[in-house]
Amino acid sequence: MAKAAKKAKLDKDGLTVLGLDRLVQIALDEAALNPSFKKRLNAALAGIGGAAGVAKLIDGRLAMLEKSRTRIRWQKERAFGNDLESISASIVKEFGAVDPGMALERLIRFVFGYDGVAERVNDSSGRIAGIYGQACVAAGRLAQAASAEQQAQIPVLITPGLQGMDYHGFKTLLAVRVAALLSPDTLKSWDETLAATMKIPAGTSFLPAIVYVRRAIADARGDLDGYAAIEEALPEPLREPTVVAERLLAAGRYAEALVWVRKNRKSRIGFARRAEIQSGDLKPLPDKDRLEAAILDGLKDRPASQALRWKVFEQGLDVGMLREYIAKAGDFEEFEALDKAFAFVERHDNPHAALRFYLAWPRLDLAARYVVAKAGAWEGEFHELLLPAAKAFEGDHPAAATVLYRALLGRIVSRGLLEAYGDGADYLATLSALAARPGGNDGLISHDAFVAGLRKEHGRRYGFWELVPPQIYRSQ
Repeated sequence: MAKAAKKAKLDKDGLTVLGLDRLVQIALDEAALNPSFKKRLNAALAGIGGAAGVAKLIDGRLAMLEKSRTRIRWQKERAFGNDLESISASIVKEFGAVDPGMALERLIRFVFGYDGVAERVNDSSGRIAGIYGQACVAAGRLAQAASAEQQAQIPVLITPGLQGMDYHGFKTLLAVRVAALLSPDTLKSWDETLAATMKIPAGTSFLPAIVYVRRAIADARGDLDGYAAIEEALPEPLREPTVVAERLLAAGRYAEALVWVRKNRKSRIGFARRAEIQSGDLKPLPDKDRLEAAILDGLKDRPASQALRWKVFEQGLDVGMLREYIAKAGDFEEFEALDKAFAFVERHDNPHAALRFYLAWPRLDLAARYVVAKAGAWEGEFHELLLPAAKAFEGDHPAAATVLYRALLGRIVSRGLLEAYGDGADYLATLSALAARPGGNDGLISHDAFVAGLRKEHGRRYGFWELVPPQIYRSQ
């Protein structure tokens, strides 16, 4: 039997097998059907003649994009996105291969035009924003490939666009990505220029773009003192002291880190730029309490760090913080600490928080005993907690599962939640099955008594009872 030929892949090796003539014909056919692809080919051909030719072609396309004010209707959004991708790819791949510095100049111009584009198109899918986000990443690679002379000119091109608030964030993202890859001398000069122009009016609620870029420059230079100085110069409501403290901790500068982590951070309105969402650059602030505990450990102040961990555990039944507390406990102390912690949870005034703790630890046995002991305390409103817990209890702790399914069912029937009646019928069927198992009603009223009470109080919920087979509620 003849051996089947190996299937060629759509990669460099596979396309090479096709041969030049066939590839050329495919490219021409696609160019005739796809205007964006045709423009990309023209840019590549212009690049053969050197930087001037491809620059002229791309400048023309950018000028047309900048001048246009026509609203893009939804029928043309896909083609418009294809054209933007073609412009970006032509700059990065075709022009970038000829002259990275000149290509970066055009890419900056392209990205800085996002505000105008955003006014023309309803980018609900995020595709357009994604094109600009990728262009920002590519800008960093072009900056790295540019000559020293070209790198020195990059800040001059970017800085004017950083004045004021960058609402979409793409100018800032581009500047940050470029800053990470420029030479130390260029970064030093750029930061001095930005520092001279960084004026934050009183009452400003959001950080100006310049601050983000100066932070990125300080990080790229490894200038921790410079980073702290930038933060110190900000109005107090705009500071992020835990970020500085985290960096100082990593550098082993514990005493300074402790000062920063204990600085107040005034709450302000949360604000995420589209560029941060697209690029994945959104990062949560460091946990202040965990960070302070780690800093205290660095200072060898174990009593203070452990006291803080225990305080945080008590405030919110924080499982992670208790784990850290146990991990830092001395030999033979962990068992006593665990007994103390479980006793505290048992006495907690919020049963749902206590249940969440037991499940997360996890101690299903303690959770099950607790659920039955607090049988009257469970609110079906917390179904996102109670339903997974009930399912977890079904195997080895049927009485605890019964308590929670009854609470969930009670909410549905008492409130007449029509859309949940199907779930309620399923819960009642599960309760019937649990009641038939050994221990299914230990410490609880019988299944028959529960159903009888339910029918007496909510017998007129006809839409619900019609979904329940008569055998489920037995003799009722």
